[in-house]
Amino acid sequence: MKARYQYRFYPTDQQQKRLAQLFGCVRVVWNDALALCKASGKAISFNQLSALLTQ
Repeated sequence: MKARYQYRFYPTDQQQKRLAQLFGCVRVVWNDALALCKASGKAISFNQLSALLTQ
């Protein structure tokens, strides 16, 4: 039998603001990576994708 835990997080106003910024940045990087993968038409390795995103 596997144990399962649930946690609840109550961020402060400053933490909420920083989390919103973080998730906004993550969304932009994800969308850029997805666009690069779709444009190439084939699978891109992690190293190639990382190099393309950091240019």
